[in-house]
Amino acid sequence: MFLGDGGEFLIGPEDERWDFVMMIRQSSAQSFLAFSSHQDYMAGIGHRTAAIEDSRLLPMRELTIPN
Repeated sequence: MFLGDGGEFLIGPEDERWDFVMMIRQSSAQSFLAFSSHQDYMAGIGHRTAAIEDSRLLPMRELTIPN
């Protein structure tokens, strides 16, 4: 859905910076959890862990605003 560069927080911890942001849409939390336990994903998890210093996971749900 979205891939972009990070930067300084407008509001957030002064000592924390993100250099990369990725947003992925999943149909449900269960769908995400099924993906994260998939055999092929788990086979490559060492590369992901080695490539990043820190990460955040922020589940969100889309809100509909009435007209």
